[in-house]
Amino acid sequence: MTAALDGLTTEHLSSPFAGPFPAAGEAAAAPAAPAAVAAPPVLAAESPFAGLTAEGPGRDDTAEADLLEALYDEDFTDALAALVDEAAARHLADQSAWSGRLTEGEALSELEEWVEPLALAAEHGVERMGQALATTRPETMGDAALQRFLEDAAETPPLDSEAFDHFLGGFLKKAASVVGGAVKAVGKAVGKVLPIGAVLKKLGGVVRPLLKKMLGLVLGKLPAAVRPIARSLAAKLGIKEAEAQPDAVAALAEAFDRELVTLVTRPDAVPGEALEDESWETELWRESPDPVGELDAARVRLAQQLTTLPPGASASPPIQQFLPALAAVWPVVKLAITFIGRDKVVKFLADRIADLVKGLIGAEAAKLVVPPLVDLGMGAIGLEAEAEADATGVPAREALAGEALVSTVEGTVHGALQLLPADSFGDELALDAAVQAAFAEAAAAYLPDRLLQRTLAERETAEDGGMWVLMPRGVRPRRYRRYTEERTVPVTRQVARAIRWTDGGTLETRLLDRGLRSWPVLVQVRLYEAVPGTHLGHLARGEAGEDGEHVDAAEFQPLTPEVAGLLLHEPALGKPAAPVGGRPTPVGGAVRPRPLPGRRLYRVRVVGPGAARVARVRTLRRVLLSLDPTRGKLEVSIRLSERQAHELLARIRPTDPSKPRDLAGVLTAVRAVYAPLLSGALADRLVSRGLVPDATAARGVGERVTEAVTSAISAHLGQHAAAVATAVQDPAAGITIRVGFSGATREGLLRPLTAGQVDVTAGWRVRA
Repeated sequence: MTAALDGLTTEHLSSPFAGPFPAAGEAAAAPAAPAAVAAPPVLAAESPFAGLTAEGPGRDDTAEADLLEALYDEDFTDALAALVDEAAARHLADQSAWSGRLTEGEALSELEEWVEPLALAAEHGVERMGQALATTRPETMGDAALQRFLEDAAETPPLDSEAFDHFLGGFLKKAASVVGGAVKAVGKAVGKVLPIGAVLKKLGGVVRPLLKKMLGLVLGKLPAAVRPIARSLAAKLGIKEAEAQPDAVAALAEAFDRELVTLVTRPDAVPGEALEDESWETELWRESPDPVGELDAARVRLAQQLTTLPPGASASPPIQQFLPALAAVWPVVKLAITFIGRDKVVKFLADRIADLVKGLIGAEAAKLVVPPLVDLGMGAIGLEAEAEADATGVPAREALAGEALVSTVEGTVHGALQLLPADSFGDELALDAAVQAAFAEAAAAYLPDRLLQRTLAERETAEDGGMWVLMPRGVRPRRYRRYTEERTVPVTRQVARAIRWTDGGTLETRLLDRGLRSWPVLVQVRLYEAVPGTHLGHLARGEAGEDGEHVDAAEFQPLTPEVAGLLLHEPALGKPAAPVGGRPTPVGGAVRPRPLPGRRLYRVRVVGPGAARVARVRTLRRVLLSLDPTRGKLEVSIRLSERQAHELLARIRPTDPSKPRDLAGVLTAVRAVYAPLLSGALADRLVSRGLVPDATAARGVGERVTEAVTSAISAHLGQHAAAVATAVQDPAAGITIRVGFSGATREGLLRPLTAGQVDVTAGWRVRA
């Protein structure tokens, strides 16, 4: 299969560049000029441990899976992701504050000091649960009452960080669920559940191991954001372990749930033991203690080599030296090397790419890249603040030219291997064609448009545009790329309504909730590209203004071709949303988009008239799913912002007494929030967690639940519209509509649903 890689010449390769370029050693010609509430009773939250058998959950995989599903909390996973992003922003700030790069130990020490108040608050919250239990008879309480009692007992003063508060609320909610479940199970003598005191003691010792793993994600110990790429490719190769897996944050949250189940069912369990089982981590990341840092150092070396090669020298040897660092963070490269052989694939790729870039290497040829870079307005992204020469002595502008070439090499290698099915890696002609196609796309992204053929189909903009530059400048390692050109464009309400937001809303709802009242609105659009090791917190910190402007990491949204076309009229600037385990991530499936390497994102900021009225709003998912197969409970929570809630109030209680209330309009408005999201999000969850036989069955469940939610809310409005109005008038911001269903076991999900119970409360409770 691999023998065909030997002996292929490069004569037939064509170049995307406008050229011609001077031969090595010749003077470079000057580049051409560019072209021009009173409500029904609160829904019961029954014990997830009531179904444990005397043998414990480990004897029955289905029972254990159902227990884990009962503990699964989408809000907690979102809170953990927000904490990762805030830690990443903090880490980047720490690096920027020091004159030299922090060592791993120094960086970890800084982050541990930062997160210590959160750890203490979580431990104290568990202690207060124990103190409260000692003053009452918890076994006499109903499940919902006990859960609320424990959460209220654990309540702590707000911390200095919204991310801390969100995480703490999710942790204490889980702790209350575990303690409450253990109370009920002990009272019924069910299973091997530990005494309550032992459970509390172990819960107090589990938060620090979880936070330690979270900091590992930030420091690149588990940079598994690219793992789904590896899983996808492994699936093509028929590797058994290639089933769809969650991203690193979701995997860590699930590992924590396994830890909780273990703590209450195994007397000998040590807090943190399940989290130390790193089977959920990626083998591809264990070979290097700092793969992201090593790739950054390799980029610097290759940039210097490409811009200082003597006349007539080939770029193939330095590119060959660079590819192993690339393989450490791009699993698709590592797998190609593994299945074809390092010598063959590395030399083949290096030779082909060296031939394609030969017109731009060496000191003289590299200068072709510099003038267009300067003309792109580099000051807009902070490049004017760079030193005149980097640590290697290479002038900053030439170093940037070398960096652009390295990005082109990196994009070509990854893009070529992504274009091919795995069984074609050894096909010399197919691989060669993929290299050329990927090189054209990479050159169009990472090199100035002025160097490209005007007719090149892969150009990302109709006219000369910007290019993608590694950021932030002055800090190592580089954490993301930013497009050098930012645009200010008018956005109509119709366009804003068509652009989905990952919290389940749209750009329209986002802007309206932040106080915008007139259309069209003038917005500034900035574009970004993730690289290995990118967290949204890196972007948030890198984009914070000198005046300390806070940038919410959730403001960075996927830049798909559709969004790029609507916002900028340049669809090629977008990239398709990366699939998770081969399935597209449904809108509303995660509050924060996963910054997979190669994924592009954008951020909009209101400028001009109306900018001063735009305020921050909390970012939580609009539709929340809670499923407990052990007790057959399914709950759908619909969150409405303060603005949306008052729009409902205006329909329920019109200011003009002569007008009748408009309950049909209320139902339509609420349905507009959940209907586009619920069916797909529920179906995806059922399939990914193995709760239904197949995708067809999952879609059927999603559709039935969506219609059942509509029927339940309709019936509730007819009888309790006044209770909805009362909830809206509460001082808490927004309202939450919960619709609960019984009989939602694995088998029950496939049958018609029972009538839903509706509960409307003020606010979006995320903190105990």
